[in-house]
Amino acid sequence: MSSGSVRNFKPPVLNDPEVDLLQVQRSDGTSNLDSTPEHSTRNAVLVTGEAEKSSAGQFPQRAVVGSIVGQYAHGFPRITPNPKLYLNVNTPFSTLICGVQGSGKSHSASVILEGCLIVDKRIGTLPKPLAGLCLHYDRGSINYPCESAYLGLPATRAQLGLKSTSSVPVTVLVSPTCLETMRNIYKPLKGVNVMPFYLSTSNLNSSRMLTLMGFDESAIMPLYLQRAMTILRSMGADRFNYNAFKNKMSKEPLNPGQKSSYKMRIEMLDSYLTGKKSSDVSSYFKPGHLIIVDLRDPFTNSSLVIALFEIIVGLFVERHMETGKVLLLDEAHKYLNSDQCSARFTESMTSLIRQQRHFGMRTIISTQEPTVVPDAILDLVSFLVLHRFSSPTWIKHLSKHISVDQDHETDSDWSRMISRLALGEAIVVAPTALSIKSDSISSEPLATGFFITRTRKRLTYDGGASIVAYKP
Repeated sequence: MSSGSVRNFKPPVLNDPEVDLLQVQRSDGTSNLDSTPEHSTRNAVLVTGEAEKSSAGQFPQRAVVGSIVGQYAHGFPRITPNPKLYLNVNTPFSTLICGVQGSGKSHSASVILEGCLIVDKRIGTLPKPLAGLCLHYDRGSINYPCESAYLGLPATRAQLGLKSTSSVPVTVLVSPTCLETMRNIYKPLKGVNVMPFYLSTSNLNSSRMLTLMGFDESAIMPLYLQRAMTILRSMGADRFNYNAFKNKMSKEPLNPGQKSSYKMRIEMLDSYLTGKKSSDVSSYFKPGHLIIVDLRDPFTNSSLVIALFEIIVGLFVERHMETGKVLLLDEAHKYLNSDQCSARFTESMTSLIRQQRHFGMRTIISTQEPTVVPDAILDLVSFLVLHRFSSPTWIKHLSKHISVDQDHETDSDWSRMISRLALGEAIVVAPTALSIKSDSISSEPLATGFFITRTRKRLTYDGGASIVAYKP
C-alpha cells in the first residue's frame, strides 16, 4: 500500500452493517472495541502491589502470598516500590510448586490454601471463601499427619510474632480399616476431625466402576475384568446398579485364580462403599472448609487408592457451589506420573487443568520430583513456584517448559539463581502476572520475565519444621 493511500484512509462509515461486529474505530469517533484488555486484567493470576493499585476494583478476591525480592523482565524495574505480591483467587488457576525438602515448598502450598479459605484482612480480601480438597498418599510417612492438616490450628505467637486466631475447619477422611490408627496420628492436632472415608454406591456408574476395577486399555485384561466389562456394557451408562453388578459377576464361570483376584479387588472396594449418601465424601465439601483424603492403608494397594482419587476429584468437580474450588495434590510424584496404575488419573488431571476455567477450579501440585510430572501438565499450569534445588537434571527438564529470557552471561539466569535461594524464597514464572513497567503507569504482563519472591508468614500453625538433634 502506498503512503498516499495510507494518508487517505478513512474509518468505516457509521451505517455500514458489515462492520458492526468488527473491533474498529468508527468514522464518528466512537468505538465498538470490546473489553479484552479489562478481561485479561481481571483474569491475571498474579498481581504486584503497584499493578493492583492501578487496577482498582478488578480483583475483589485477592490474597497476599509473599513479597517481591526482585523482578527480572525487560522494561520492568528490578525493585518494586510496593513489595506485595497478590494471588488473584477470583480466577481459576493451576500451579506447580517444587523444591528440595526443607526449601519452603509445603509452606508455599499452605499459604495459597490460606488465601483461598481464610477471611483475614492481613492477607487480603475474600468475600466468598472457596471449598478445599487435598489428596494425600505417602506410604513412607505412616506415623505423621498430612502437613495441610495444620491449617486447622492457628499459628503460635512464637511462629507469627503476634497473636493469631485464624484457622480452617479441617476434616481428614481415612480408610475405614485404619480409622483408630489414623485418629491417633492426628490426635495432637486439636480441632481436626478424622472420619472414615466412604463413597456412596449411588455415585458409581459404569465408567467409575471400570476405574475401580483397575481397567487399563493399554494392558492385557484378566478374564474377570473382561467379564466385568461385558456386564457393565449390558447395564449401560445410565442403568448401573452396584448390587446387580455383583450379583451378575457371582454367576460368571471364573476359574479359581480369576475368582480369587476378583474377590480380593471387590472386598477392598466394599470396605470404602456405603449405601448412605449422607455419609459419603461429597457431603463434606463446603466453602471455607478443607477436606483431606488420606488413604494410607497397608491393606489397600496403590492402584485402588489412585482409582479412588480419580473418582473423588470427579465428585468434587461435579459438586455445585456458588463459590470456587481449590484442589491440592500433596506429594504428587507419588501418584501423578507416567506409571501404568497412574495413567488414567494423570490423564483426567491433565483434562481438568486444561478446562479449569469451565470448572472454576484452582489446582496446586506440590512435588519433590518435578521430572515425573507429565510434560502436558508442566506446559499447561498457569505459573510455577520453584524453591531451591541444585539438580542439573531438574534444571534441564524444567528449562524445556519455562519460557523466560535467559542471559547466561549475567546473574539474571534463573538456572544460576535457583541454587542460591534462601529458605522461603522462590523463582516464580508467571507469563500473565501483572506489574508496572519503568516507563508506564498502567499494568502489563510480565511475559517472559520472572519474579524472585519471599513467601509470607502463615496465619496457621507451621507443622513442617525440621527435626534437629540440638536446639540451642
